[in-house]
Amino acid sequence: MIKALVVDDEKRVRKGFISLADWSAYGMQIVGEAKDGPSALDLLGREEVHLMFVDISMPGMSGFELIEQARSRYPWTKSVILTCHHEFDYVQEALRIGAIDYIVKTLLNKSNVDETMQRIAKRYAWETRDAAARQGAEREFRSAVVFCPAHPRVSADAPPLGAIGGRKLKRLGERLWMAPLAETDAAEWVRELPPKIYGDWRVFQANADGGMPQAEAERLLRDHLATYLFYKSEPAGPIEIESLKAAEPPEERELAEAFEEWKQLKWLVFGRDWKRFVERIERWRIPPVRLRVFLTETVSAWSGYFDWGRDTGGAAALEEELAGLDRWKAWMGWLSAAALQVQQRMTEGSFSREVYASLIRAVLYMREHAGSELTQDEVAREAGMSRSYFSQCFKRFAGGEAFGDALRRMRIEAAQSLLLQTALPVRDIANRVGFEDEKHFSRVFRDKTGRLPTEFRQAAGGGG
Repeated sequence: MIKALVVDDEKRVRKGFISLADWSAYGMQIVGEAKDGPSALDLLGREEVHLMFVDISMPGMSGFELIEQARSRYPWTKSVILTCHHEFDYVQEALRIGAIDYIVKTLLNKSNVDETMQRIAKRYAWETRDAAARQGAEREFRSAVVFCPAHPRVSADAPPLGAIGGRKLKRLGERLWMAPLAETDAAEWVRELPPKIYGDWRVFQANADGGMPQAEAERLLRDHLATYLFYKSEPAGPIEIESLKAAEPPEERELAEAFEEWKQLKWLVFGRDWKRFVERIERWRIPPVRLRVFLTETVSAWSGYFDWGRDTGGAAALEEELAGLDRWKAWMGWLSAAALQVQQRMTEGSFSREVYASLIRAVLYMREHAGSELTQDEVAREAGMSRSYFSQCFKRFAGGEAFGDALRRMRIEAAQSLLLQTALPVRDIANRVGFEDEKHFSRVFRDKTGRLPTEFRQAAGGGG
């Protein structure tokens, strides 16, 4: 399946382009969309992408600049230009920098989309086949020594210690280097590496019993080694290349539904949900970066309710602790202890599991609807409780914080995000987070943060 990314600064255009085709009919799957070049590069660093559909005319980084940077960092990602221009110069420039085809957006419609996508799918197949041949598909891979950073602080732009032992290393991906060697030489070569290299780099010998095409071995290392190491213990001996082949991943729709389900946190409350949560992550081998983002955001959003980090030094220490979890086994141990802490909170508050899960659902509902005219009666109905019982339970659940105070805090937190990430006027932000009067909003904001909204934005360098 060809994993594709759509990059266009106009959301309406992106959505329209994505909805125009039955992508699976062409062996393609849309795995993401981005509004600009930096967002696209960020997604490329987190998600395996084979094909980008890129708008030429974007503010900041143009489509041409994005393709050139992507080719340098992710040479396996091919690009198709989206343009409103039909001039020869634009087409020539697109092909010069490595685009495999182009689409004139103003001419694309339901009557010709099938022909266009069939053409692009064939062109992609030709390009990848030719690229594999150029990169040595016929050369046989037997063994190599592979280097990947031991921690995120290591700069992987240059090979470890330059050329080691007179042998130049080959870059495989964003944070991966390789030295092809004969199998009999590799073990000896690893033993002779200088000890200081192991402080920043993890070093592995990778073998292919019976051999395999060089390009195929490099693809497996580039695409699957990070995931393999995340879910497996540190290998005691050489890694067999065949073992890097991950299980067939689920469709993006099924994966997205799973993440939405996990946001309800039932896996922290119910034993059966915990077992299913762990089983699906390990069976699917969810990309480590994507899983880390979800888990880190979850911990950040709920640490105040579950007292995570209270005994280890607060939010900063908790953030540092999470950053050090570089294996699924380490994450699972941390989450298991966090789930035990949730069980203790339930016992201390005299909550049943069902009531606790309902209160979590209520907080999620409050966060989602904080900008509307939300009432305690409405949230109590969502939780399946009477208003008075919900009020009692919520205050115990929230560590003594009443419903009204919690709702105001959520609105102020939402306002802080908007002040930092957008250039919206304060008046519009006040309306978006549920305040009808700008002056009242500013007073509440100052009471909660110690600064007026404009002062907060200026101090934090926000505004878009």
